[in-house]
Amino acid sequence: MSSFLQDWPLQAVLLVALCLSLTWHNLISGNVPNPYLDEFFHVPQAQKYCEGDYTWDPKITTPPGLYLVAKFANPVFGCSTASLRALNVLASVLLCLSSYDILRLLRIRNVKSRDVPVDGRQSYNKKDTSDSTAVPDANTALNIALFPPLFFFSALFYTDVWSTLMVLLSYNVFLRKKTAYGSPFEIISAVVVGLVALLFRQTNIFWVAVFPAGLEVINTLKAEASLGKTSHATNIVEAVQRGWKYGVVQDCAVQEAAFQDYAILLLTVAIAVIRKPLSIIRTTLPYLMLLALFASFVIWNGSVVLGDKSAHTATIHLPQMLYIWPYITFFSAPLVAGPLLQAASRHLPLQIRTSMEKIHLAYGTYGLPDAALSGIFILVAVGAVHWNTIIHPYTLADNRHYVFYVFRIFRQHPAIKYLAIPVYYTCAWLVTNAIGVQSNDQPALKEQRKNGHPTSAETRYLPCQVSFLTIWLVTTTLSVVTAPLVEPRYFILPWIIWRLNVQTAPASLSRQRPSNGNRYDVRLGLETLWLLAINITIAHTFLYRGFTWPDEPGKVQRFLW
Repeated sequence: MSSFLQDWPLQAVLLVALCLSLTWHNLISGNVPNPYLDEFFHVPQAQKYCEGDYTWDPKITTPPGLYLVAKFANPVFGCSTASLRALNVLASVLLCLSSYDILRLLRIRNVKSRDVPVDGRQSYNKKDTSDSTAVPDANTALNIALFPPLFFFSALFYTDVWSTLMVLLSYNVFLRKKTAYGSPFEIISAVVVGLVALLFRQTNIFWVAVFPAGLEVINTLKAEASLGKTSHATNIVEAVQRGWKYGVVQDCAVQEAAFQDYAILLLTVAIAVIRKPLSIIRTTLPYLMLLALFASFVIWNGSVVLGDKSAHTATIHLPQMLYIWPYITFFSAPLVAGPLLQAASRHLPLQIRTSMEKIHLAYGTYGLPDAALSGIFILVAVGAVHWNTIIHPYTLADNRHYVFYVFRIFRQHPAIKYLAIPVYYTCAWLVTNAIGVQSNDQPALKEQRKNGHPTSAETRYLPCQVSFLTIWLVTTTLSVVTAPLVEPRYFILPWIIWRLNVQTAPASLSRQRPSNGNRYDVRLGLETLWLLAINITIAHTFLYRGFTWPDEPGKVQRFLW
């Protein structure tokens, strides 16, 4: 990791994250000292592990990773309810640290290097990242730790924080690979960290195996494509021909992409994989091993879940991929509002517009949505809403969760769920725009668009290309569409991976500083304030706005995610 002593911004945000998490922990311990909701299962199970009793509660459906952490930490932390909750405070701080390290690694990948190895990998050197980027990266890491559905559980004994931390460690291991095929140590590390992540939650398999495997396939195919045969094909037929002959994978920036670009990407990837299947197997070996081990577990267990299998039956639930867009838009409003702010700024004086651009409130170029992509999205959304809307009995039975009130609105009139489709579409457009390439180096972007194969080490690993967005969408879909229950916690990992790859400052494709001379993105500060406001509101509601059920008088019920 980066030198801890030299990274003062990191030290500052770690201290802030620790103070905020401890404050939240102390407030809950003082007001809710006894286990609450799912803690009724997790706390006794962990205390059994601390005592050496490994008898399993059949009501628990997730693996025992959290209880093993409690077992190992017992000599230091103890195993009381407050002590077990404190483990998530530690995990929250470590998550902030891991996020910062990932952001630094992603920046290194975006630095243009003169010496690019044949396999397309770069050596990691701290000098490759500018000290001026440490502050925005640290601010981003803090914001990730403050993400409300995650921060809330940093003071309760739930699996979410530790589970998320393990997935980020897996992503970190992937980013640190120095060769396409990986050394034996790198392969073993990827498998071990992936297995540890699976000890916390089964659906992590998609983020520790499918997601990095997809990225590795794209990286390998691009690196091994025939040199000098990379010009942009003008149609699908030409792209297929060039893909078969030279192994060229045609990719482009998200902001520049139309429907045909996604189709061409999928076709050229499929063709390139057929041309070099052994290379693909070799480069994805650790992830194939994880998938094989996970499949073996499912066959042995008879199901993905442990414990009460009848209450957690997998069901195709496509509207989950509609709900995620307003979810991300709400929590990341300062980041995704760029197109709206830019449109509004056109009616403001030039001096104000210039100031907004300098602080990154309204920079970048936002084109109109692609007609074909828009039509497909709306058609699929209408079909999913009409035939596949599922409201789980748990959602309707528990008014302590905020999702209960969202679906109560949907149930007021049959037309409301259809009227929400334009909201889903608008939010999806804003979210994909936010992760798109934003650069003040337009000639370089045009050159990238012209060439299907990236022209430099920097563009090769830009995380906001069509390939990255496609892999993120596929992984997110696999991880959430089988869940009939709508839970804000299910979208934590998709949000974090998306957030880590949002460029929160102009991404110049050259070595020169942005033309406005300002590297700090004021949206980061606004995002911090926004997340703090949400967390304070949720915390106050949880602690001081309790209520009672008629059939359980005297027992305080509390609102939570």
